[in-house]
Amino acid sequence: MLILVKSFGRCLFANSDFPAENPRTQTRNVPYTKTLPPIMKKILQISIFLFSIGVFACTCDDPKITEKYIESDFVAKATIVKNYKNENSRELYKADIIISEIFKGEKLKSIYVAGRSDGGMGSSCAIFIPENTELIIYARKNKDGKYSIGMCSGLLYLNNRNAKRQKRELDILKMFKSKNIDFTDKINYREKAKLHKDLEQFKGIELKKNYGIYEITFESDLKIKNVTEISGFENPIDQKLIEIIKKTEWSSFDKGIKDKVPDNSKLLIGIYYYEKEKENPSFLSQWYL
Repeated sequence: MLILVKSFGRCLFANSDFPAENPRTQTRNVPYTKTLPPIMKKILQISIFLFSIGVFACTCDDPKITEKYIESDFVAKATIVKNYKNENSRELYKADIIISEIFKGEKLKSIYVAGRSDGGMGSSCAIFIPENTELIIYARKNKDGKYSIGMCSGLLYLNNRNAKRQKRELDILKMFKSKNIDFTDKINYREKAKLHKDLEQFKGIELKKNYGIYEITFESDLKIKNVTEISGFENPIDQKLIEIIKKTEWSSFDKGIKDKVPDNSKLLIGIYYYEKEKENPSFLSQWYL
């Protein structure tokens, strides 16, 4: 038996054909696992299994609503009503949907899900969405013209958990729709970790609204041309926030090209208000929690 566990670029082998390193030991040419008590064998097997899951688990950043909205070709509140069998051996299955509200893109009758429709174990990134599940779908159109979703799409399941986030996200999507914000840009932008320090000055502030959305217009070298308010806090701090955002610095990546974008490229950025909790003061953050 050969067990292979990948760990930080190194491979660990346990092979029953390998002799013990010390030829004087009594366990020479005896598999290591056979020298262990039964309970230790079980612990070893479970440890290897759990370790391998942790190493190969699918990980992706939790995207901000502004990011996933801009990068998606289709955004809607919908219910999965029918799942179809996977196409051949691919981890991709068709799902029929009923749309209750569309925020971006054309009206669809079905989407494709990166996963297994039988709910069985697939790759670490495979997902399964049961029929009658209501959610916010963020889908991208692939080269075959199919609209697909997956583990890292930023799906929002509409259930009894985290009701505050669900309400806020729906409010923001309705606002985008009312202001006809429907452009798509799949460039990956990253702020250079200075904005959060500038937002620390607003600790303890009291606001009625829990988000502000602003639009950045870039020059081709990522210098900021302009910042405009899309939906602010309806408070004098909006102008102060715009001045802060104008001073932010950004990097970008798109199809192998770094820090170079088409002139007048636009990005939406959200600033979110979190109320005081116990001894923790209220604050503003660019993180979408």
